[in-house]
Amino acid sequence: MNFFTQPAQIIGLIASIMMILAIQVKEKKDLFLILNILVKILYAINFALLAEYAGTTTQIVGLVITIIAYIYAKKKIEIPKWLTCVFVAVTLISGIATCKRLVGIMAIVCGITYALIVSSKNMKKIRGLNFIQSLLWTIYDFIIGAYTASISSAFVFISTIIAIIRYDFKKQEIKN
Repeated sequence: MNFFTQPAQIIGLIASIMMILAIQVKEKKDLFLILNILVKILYAINFALLAEYAGTTTQIVGLVITIIAYIYAKKKIEIPKWLTCVFVAVTLISGIATCKRLVGIMAIVCGITYALIVSSKNMKKIRGLNFIQSLLWTIYDFIIGAYTASISSAFVFISTIIAIIRYDFKKQEIKN
């Protein structure tokens, strides 16, 4: 355990609480994107303090993606498919360049999933992708020793399941 472990745990917990709040947002609006910007900054710091640079890089790239998505959302313009492809490519390249352990591949997959989440306006699709992403982050965080982030990511996973049931399944039941 190094000097930065405790601050990393606290920062990871704060980031995860913000992510739980973001996934419970019914519509993709400013609040969702603003919370995600803060989450990306905090997780980048969290992973950097733990010297997990694949995770750090995917968060930094995710931050840039979120800011670009926020600009598009403010202008009420849909993110073009080619830009989503650029997001995925940059995430993949930067993740591979900084991946020092096999577990880093999970962070890269999470970064790619995030690029797809931010590029989507469909909250049902966002929740489905977040289901995958939060499960992988839970495992990744635990393996690298980001224990508060792992526990919190498990809560994000549970929160995502709740949101899926609440907004996707219950909505279907009412229609049938």
